[in-house]
Amino acid sequence: MTVRELYVIASAFIGDRENDDRDNRDLSIPYMNVLLQEALGTENTIRQRDGEMELEYAQFVTDLDDELTYHDCIVRAAFPYGLAWQYHQEAGNLSLASQYRNMYIDALDENRCFNIRSMK
Repeated sequence: MTVRELYVIASAFIGDRENDDRDNRDLSIPYMNVLLQEALGTENTIRQRDGEMELEYAQFVTDLDDELTYHDCIVRAAFPYGLAWQYHQEAGNLSLASQYRNMYIDALDENRCFNIRSMK
């Protein structure tokens, strides 16, 4: 999945379509880099469970068409909520921002807990 595809999904959560809000599109790259850093621990937990090499650094994206290399369960289950959180925060919709932030954290925690339990 690309950053652009996530931007389109997250924009739907705030009632926008692709390119409705140029600020959201332009801010998707820096927001995505923050989310990638925050999700690094969960990504490495999954990699450890699967016997894959852990990442030393978070993926860094520079373009909307960059492909995200994190596991699908993080990309699809957490990142859309994380971007929606950032969009609402930027727009001053603090209540909705808090709701989407919690959904984002819950999605990361569910993946982390599932993967730790399955390692035993």
